[in-house]
Amino acid sequence: MSSSSKLLQLPAVVCFGKKQRFLGTAGAASSTMNSKYTISQIKRFIGRKFSDAELQKDIKSLPFLVTEGPDGYPLIHAQYLGENRTFTPTQLLGMVLSDLKIIAEKNLNAAVVDCCIEIPVYFTDLQRRAVIDAATIAGQLKILAHSYDQCLGGRDFDEVLFQHFAAKFKDGYKIDVHLNARACLRLRVACEKLKKVLSENAEESLNIECLMDEKDVIGFMKRDDFEQISSPILERVRKPLEKALACAQLTTQDIHSVEVVGLGSRVPMITKILTKFFGKEPRRTINASQCVSEGSALQCAILSPAFKVKDFQVIESFPFSIVLSWKMAAPDDTQTGAADMRQSTVVPPPPIDPFQSTNGKRAKLKLKVRLNVHGIASIECATDFTLEILFGIPGGKTICIIRLLEVIIRKEQRMAAGTRNKEAEPASRSEPISA
Repeated sequence: MSSSSKLLQLPAVVCFGKKQRFLGTAGAASSTMNSKYTISQIKRFIGRKFSDAELQKDIKSLPFLVTEGPDGYPLIHAQYLGENRTFTPTQLLGMVLSDLKIIAEKNLNAAVVDCCIEIPVYFTDLQRRAVIDAATIAGQLKILAHSYDQCLGGRDFDEVLFQHFAAKFKDGYKIDVHLNARACLRLRVACEKLKKVLSENAEESLNIECLMDEKDVIGFMKRDDFEQISSPILERVRKPLEKALACAQLTTQDIHSVEVVGLGSRVPMITKILTKFFGKEPRRTINASQCVSEGSALQCAILSPAFKVKDFQVIESFPFSIVLSWKMAAPDDTQTGAADMRQSTVVPPPPIDPFQSTNGKRAKLKLKVRLNVHGIASIECATDFTLEILFGIPGGKTICIIRLLEVIIRKEQRMAAGTRNKEAEPASRSEPISA
């Protein structure tokens, strides 16, 4: 499907104007004239605390104002319809998804009720929940391991070029683009285009008319120089590869083929690193830009009862372990109990009745945790691990069997009491003796 501009790719951009808002392609087109109230990079904000170190690093390079909200999450400031307003990342993502829904309904000429949204594998439980909140609009493949650097992508290469030319123009033209939001945005757009050209050509020039203070600027970059100034970023590519193989307990000799996707993969040096690491040339049989949407379309077809597709199953692996935390009753009311298995997603405390430990000893609990199709964990039940060991039966049945034994004992006691009463007083009937 394509938008009204006939583009297959739509930027996740929301631009707030004086009388209306512009979404997607229209928002990106309006960004140069209204950079202060053009919101992009929404994916980096969703479900993350304002105090997140990586988020703070991203905020420094953005032209719009971001502050901390009452709940500790970021709030994006914008002027809309003549008023100063704040929006959460979830609200902004919901606007983008609403625009996509309208485009889909126009192409399909039918109402869109269900959808499938692809998200980065590194999204935590909170981020996944935030995406689901934003989406309230309403072979066999087995994944052995995940590894990633969530702060490494095509935007980082753009930032390297931006900082390089910003420093160069400050020395050569005596202008500081950091002092002008519109100049920053225009230079970033030019750097992104330069990066794409350098993926195909060995060298390219950068020309911007009236960048700042009515000065035209000219820059030049060779691919070798680009790779040299990007070396700190390129060095980070190898670590996720090594970690993924280690988690899957594989070696490079076990890998049959390597497929690269994503716009950042078009950087030639990325291909060189992958070739050197795996000892084979990466393949590009999948469209680097459309692979995510194609996967979503396949998943929709699998889930929909209206389509019949070839049997296809994805066995996913969740890249996070689970951390449970709770408050414990203590004399000073300050102690906190925790079950920690490495750094991972935090699951909200479940509504489980309190367990009482005996003799002041630590109690062991057995929890049943379920991971749904959205990658969100929830606790179904909890049992006392001590009782499970005592009876040698599954913990989930311990309480039921104990209650069954109580019923049997009480029934036998009543029968025995009734027999004794009949023998003592044959003509009268007495109430059963309760144990």
